[in-house]
Amino acid sequence: MQTHIHNNNIIRAALLIMSLLINMTNSPAHATGPQKIFYIRPVPDNDDPYLQQGSDGIKQAAQMYQMQATTLASQADRAGRQKQLENAIRLGANIIVMIGYEFRELLDTVPRTAPHVRFVILEQCIANPPPNLLCISFRESEASYLAGMEAALVSASGKLGVIGAVKTPLKQKPVDAFIAGARSVRPDADLSHIVWIEGSQPFNDAARAEALAKSMLADGVDMIYAAAGSSNNGVFKALAGNSKARAIGSYVNQCPRTAGRVIDNMQVHGDTAISLAVAAILAGSTATRIDYGLKEGAVSLTGISTDAAYSDCDILRQRPVLQKLREASQAIIKGKLKVE
Repeated sequence: MQTHIHNNNIIRAALLIMSLLINMTNSPAHATGPQKIFYIRPVPDNDDPYLQQGSDGIKQAAQMYQMQATTLASQADRAGRQKQLENAIRLGANIIVMIGYEFRELLDTVPRTAPHVRFVILEQCIANPPPNLLCISFRESEASYLAGMEAALVSASGKLGVIGAVKTPLKQKPVDAFIAGARSVRPDADLSHIVWIEGSQPFNDAARAEALAKSMLADGVDMIYAAAGSSNNGVFKALAGNSKARAIGSYVNQCPRTAGRVIDNMQVHGDTAISLAVAAILAGSTATRIDYGLKEGAVSLTGISTDAAYSDCDILRQRPVLQKLREASQAIIKGKLKVE
């Protein structure tokens, strides 16, 4: 990784080398067929691009490690999710991957019923995880810090807003980092517009997000960090027709579908994290917690990633801003800049 945050080619090359080492240690005489990896969606199939990364991640892992990959979509309730987890166990899963806070209430029970299966959950965990559960967290704060710098550097009014999904310690941390990043380049920035959607569907309530965004815009906010999953669509709708305000998206590249309303994104690469976790498991890791960030290519800012030229993000026109972001990202990766 040179001056860019995210380099899929380097990550994939490293994983390929690891896969070759893993395969060399497996004796063909003891082969019993390919291992099975399952991804359990928390809800039925929809257009959520982050949830799609679960399917992409297990497919990547299956290709690299000669596994059999299957995705099962759950009905949107606890019973439906538990049923699909049990189906995966019954079908002979060796590794089961989950994405979503919806699985949290099942993490202490289902894995204990199948100690021979390794369970992987992204962005969730419990106090005392079972030994066969691996909780993956992302150092979102690193990329959120950069997003805060970017918002402050681009804003004309100095008024920045954040719309998050649900206020938990896990989600508050990257918001705090966003604020710190903004303050680092613009100490006088107005950061009083921090709101949370909450409710029963905080990640899928576009109407609520739209109302919150409109309130911010009416108060002069011209840069909004949209960090609320699919609810972000409401933020982008509120920005339609506004020639002065823009947003920074989250989790995936949301520039192409928003007609210039999103200038950049704080991305989380769940597919990369899944591949890294599978490599660790196959190599014998028994860890129950692990985190990935800029250094591992698991989080990034779209505008300074290696494939930024294909992103359709307007931030590419502001080279001085991009240079400052590249320098800060390298400082974080090298440990010279600490982001809590």
